[in-house]
Amino acid sequence: MDSKIVVPGEFLCTEEEFMAYTGTYVEDGIIRAVVTGHPVFDLINRRVYIKPVKDVKIPKSGDVVIGLVEQMRDEIAMIRLLGYDINKPFKHEFKGVLHISQASNSRIQSLYDVIRIGDIIRVKILNSYIPYVVTAKDVKLGVIAAYCSRCGAPLVKEKNSDVLRCSSCGNVETRKIAPDYMFANKR
Repeated sequence: MDSKIVVPGEFLCTEEEFMAYTGTYVEDGIIRAVVTGHPVFDLINRRVYIKPVKDVKIPKSGDVVIGLVEQMRDEIAMIRLLGYDINKPFKHEFKGVLHISQASNSRIQSLYDVIRIGDIIRVKILNSYIPYVVTAKDVKLGVIAAYCSRCGAPLVKEKNSDVLRCSSCGNVETRKIAPDYMFANKR
């Protein structure tokens, strides 16, 4: 094992030299690190992997994490995984993919019916490799903070309802709301 430490995104080798293994990913034939740690070049099995530094937390299958919706289409969304708790972020950037089939227990026409870009969402990780596939199907999962698509002000959850109303312009929107939604109307 080399004493060198690599960081996420750092060049390790090419696919012709070694196969990507734990803690790595391939981008245009280049194998790069996913996590901070020591690169290990296994000459017998011809694979490269990263032995992570001990204090680095890496999401794994079954973990419930908080994320930010960064990109969307009708059937798929890219989520930047922030951490296990909003106050304890990951030290490195991880991405998750939310497919429309994993967004809600009920049938929906478009992902825009349950999430929007800029929403803070609680999701569960379904696999242990990059890109992470995530789900929001469980009742404890879903949007925990949402903002108006028109003006950017917080959307307030009306009491005893799943309706979200903009506190500034009055716009009404729908989301798959988590039970601990941040902007709940108390009256």
